This record gives sequence, C-alpha cells and structure tokens, in this order.
Amino acid sequence: MDPVKISSYAAIAMPVLFIIALWVALSHNPWFSLRENALSDMGSLHNPARVYFNASIIIMGAFGLIASLGAFKSGLSYLMPAAMVSLILVGLFPEETPYHTPAAVAFYVLALGDVFIVGLRLGFAGVSSGFVWSSLSVLTFIAVVYLIRAKVFRGLAIPELIGAAVVLAWFVYIGLLMLGGPHLFKSAAVILRRCWR
Repeated sequence: MDPVKISSYAAIAMPVLFIIALWVALSHNPWFSLRENALSDMGSLHNPARVYFNASIIIMGAFGLIASLGAFKSGLSYLMPAAMVSLILVGLFPEETPYHTPAAVAFYVLALGDVFIVGLRLGFAGVSSGFVWSSLSVLTFIAVVYLIRAKVFRGLAIPELIGAAVVLAWFVYIGLLMLGGPHLFKSAAVILRRCWR
C-alpha cells in the first residue's frame, strides 16, 4: 500500500485511538478527576497503574508519527513529526522526571504551531478553511495558556484536552486531504502545485 495512504488512515484513526486509550487509562484510574488532575498524573511513578496511561501515550505518539511523516511527505506538515516525538517522550518519562514537562510543552507548541503554519499555507493556496484552522490554533493556544495561568481548574486535564481535541481534529482533516478528500477539500497535489508556483 502507498505509504501516504497508510499515513492518511493513521491520521483519520487518531481520534478513535485517543478515545480508546483514554478510556483504558481512566478505567484503571478511577480516582482521576478532570478538574483536579493533569492527565500525566495517571502516568506518575507513584501510580501502580501508570503503564496504561504511559503506554497509551507512546502508542498515540507512534501513530501520530506515522501520520505526520506522510503529511510531511505531502507538504502538509512541518513541525508535527517533532511534536509526535515529543509526545512519545511524554509517555517514556513520567511527570517526576526532568524531561517530562519540556516534552509536554514542546508537544503542544509544535503541534499547534504546525496547524498554524500549514493552515496559512493552505489558505494562501486557495483553501479558505486553512485560515480557519490557523485562527483556531491561535485561539486554542491563548485559551489553554489562560486556563493554566488563571488556574481556572486545579488540574491541567481540561486545558490539555482542549489542545488535544484541536490537534486530533486537524489530523482527521489532513488525513482526508492526503486521501484526496471529499469534494469540499482540494487534493493535496493541487494544493502543492499552487503553493510552489
């Protein structure tokens, strides 16, 4: 099978994989609270059930890496492969280690930055929804930073999930683009030709 098609299917499957991974992690951590905890608390060294969360994050990162490399090959990604490597590191290094927080921050900054850059490129290539994605990435970043700094919630899980939801939706979008997409999307090949004129 064409590697780009494999990447596109991986991208489209990301939200389903995330829901399954989150359900597995939550089912083994009934104490977890969206308002009181960060997602990474489920992967803490002090948590006997940490393997479920950490393994889920690593698997998500691996799938995301496959998807983003195909998108990179198609000209629909720049920073996302690095974001997925950062996500894998989040799973490999629990929150008590010095590498966890930098990896987690890098994941969100790189992923939303990629949405912003590629969205602009699509917009200037004639795909108006690209500008919507760029705007959404900025608004999401601002919202996440505000929620964390203002300490609207005691934990980080809700801001983390807001950022993750936008990134997951973006994966579906670029997955459809790589497949040629439904009629409301332009094919990636056409987009690239326009960009390089």
